[in-house]
Amino acid sequence: MLNLSFPDRERRWSLANIVFATYTLFLAGFYFVPNAVDNYKFYIAAVFLPGLFLLPQTVKLCMRSRIWLGLLVYLAYMLTSSLWSTDFSLETLWRDTRYTAYILVFILLTVYWFERHRQLPDAIMEAVALVAIAAAAVSIATFEDLLLLPALTENRMIGLGITDNPNPSAFIYGFFGVIALDYARRHWGEKLAYVYAAGVPVIVLFVILTQSNTGLLALASASALLFLLDRRRTPPALVIGLCIGLTASVYLIWSLGLLNAAVDLGFAARFPIWERILEQWQAAPIFGYGYQPEIVLLPDGKPSILNYAHSSFLATLRDGGLVGLLLLLVVYGLALYTAFKMVFTVRRARYLCLFALGVICVLVDTDQIVTRPRELWIILWLPLACLVAYELGLTDDDSAGPSGRQAGRSPKNIR
Repeated sequence: MLNLSFPDRERRWSLANIVFATYTLFLAGFYFVPNAVDNYKFYIAAVFLPGLFLLPQTVKLCMRSRIWLGLLVYLAYMLTSSLWSTDFSLETLWRDTRYTAYILVFILLTVYWFERHRQLPDAIMEAVALVAIAAAAVSIATFEDLLLLPALTENRMIGLGITDNPNPSAFIYGFFGVIALDYARRHWGEKLAYVYAAGVPVIVLFVILTQSNTGLLALASASALLFLLDRRRTPPALVIGLCIGLTASVYLIWSLGLLNAAVDLGFAARFPIWERILEQWQAAPIFGYGYQPEIVLLPDGKPSILNYAHSSFLATLRDGGLVGLLLLLVVYGLALYTAFKMVFTVRRARYLCLFALGVICVLVDTDQIVTRPRELWIILWLPLACLVAYELGLTDDDSAGPSGRQAGRSPKNIR
């Protein structure tokens, strides 16, 4: 069963318990709050500001994490690069600095929950997964073109919640689809596991209806890894993982037009954009154009799609040059090293799979990673925070009992 309990069990109305409730509600809000602005304001007032009073010790602890230190260096450099932007704006720099502070506090609060109880953040994610499943079911039931299946029309699904584009919808719903699959896999036989198992095909159908090839590929790849890295290494798990992985590979090959099929137009449209980004980068290869890129306008005065890099890595190369890209790769490299270490040390694959899902998404979509609460908060910052917690020795392995253990630093997991 879910081990969702308040971090402070002795004082019901403590600040930790209040922020814990608002933090959980904020994450769930991605799936029922009608617009991003409302969830953004809620985060500032109910999570960020009160959460600052909980974090002094957590900040000191995180200074021992290489992922955290690498992230601080990367974000500091990207903010500094704003100073050599073509149209530098102090107001924009202040905005991006605030966004950075919001992100860092979000990561710190996630680590703080691990400090209070090792299994608490997982319980939060598992609770939010139920909200995502319910939101996906409602979205599917109210989708106008549902009766036209299996044929897909040009009408792409955008789920309930703050997202206003099919791709981000696929990313954030697929993220919790992986969590639902992981819970069902690890707790099979419990009543609640059947609820999660029933929710997995709902999430998969939802992602299919968004017609987001990136989202579907990311979900399939992360799900395959869950089975291929199963701690028990049982033949059924390996077969399931290989089948999912093979299906994802065939789909990708088909989508690229290598099986006598039409090339995915959405993916093909990215090539000229990526080519333009690389041409821009060649003019400022070392330090980039700065974090306030010049806006390209169409004849009608609206921003051109050429502003959107469709890859966080290329966006960093454009804005921060080789220095920025190297710093970003260091962060990703440290995170992946920690995730694989977790798999081979404590046989826990959830965080690696979630981070892998995010890597696939940002590789061919998204742009700058310092934003208001959007899809990156789910697919990038949340799993990264979990990996920071593991690096600090604050997480459990899969063998932990249902009641969990209170957080305490384990010598063998701490450097």
